[in-house]
Amino acid sequence: MANDNLSTLVEDEHQIANLLIRWGHARDSDDWETLAGCFHDDGTICISWISGPAKDFIARSRAMAAARKPGEHSKHLISGPWIRVNRDRAFSRCHVNLYIRTTIDGHEFDLQSWFRFFDLLERRDNVWRIVKRTAVYEKDHMGPVNPRGVSKDFFTDMNLSAFPASVKFLSYWQSRSGRSPSTDIVSAYSDGERALREEGERWLENA
Repeated sequence: MANDNLSTLVEDEHQIANLLIRWGHARDSDDWETLAGCFHDDGTICISWISGPAKDFIARSRAMAAARKPGEHSKHLISGPWIRVNRDRAFSRCHVNLYIRTTIDGHEFDLQSWFRFFDLLERRDNVWRIVKRTAVYEKDHMGPVNPRGVSKDFFTDMNLSAFPASVKFLSYWQSRSGRSPSTDIVSAYSDGERALREEGERWLENA
């Protein structure tokens, strides 16, 4: 019986880890059907530019992809997750590096963001999917691909005061791209992150 329980746990963790990796590949390759399949119908997501239903996230991601300029791209590198399972519920955390190549004022920039995904997951009809995904931001960085031609005052004149320090360049880029940065951003080592951990514990306890 103990071996059966261990085998089931390993299989659950394998399916969840595969789901989390699949999310990143689907998002970066514009595979909207696969991306939608990563969430339950009532799933939600909170990231730098949206806090709401996962369906809205997918619709807006599709629109952003349609408006993508030549040479622009993004990539999510997702680490091996830490997964805890209790019956049909799971709580997962994983590290993420987001790389973005974008153009601002005619110049190419590389933007990198470090954050974590906190995920509440549930197995319904024998399938694991995300119920709630929240990004917890640590830091970000932005630099020109070719510094030649970029004004010396570009970064000096950049007003980042309205954005959280953990996601200031990503929020700046969102605003320059015509999108309003989320007002629900959670930063690492904050009360918001501690609340997410407590929420994850309650999620497991009430399975």
